[in-house]
Amino acid sequence: MTKSPFKDAVFYIRYYATKHGETIERKGQLDGIAKGEYVAKKGYPCFNYLDIWATEKFGTPQYRTATHKWEFSQTKSLI
Repeated sequence: MTKSPFKDAVFYIRYYATKHGETIERKGQLDGIAKGEYVAKKGYPCFNYLDIWATEKFGTPQYRTATHKWEFSQTKSLI
């Protein structure tokens, strides 16, 4: 788990997505609605953010949550 050093800025977040069964990378942002970092009721760390790519694709704000551990970058690292 890493805290976002990109408050109010665009960042890339990489984490293992159980739904996809692989490590994914998303372009994200904290926008005032996204929770950012928090602890789930079951006790594990989470990071909620606005998924910019999905928002552009669907035309409405799309929020995602990484759980347990994640990494941030200022540049895209996965293809």
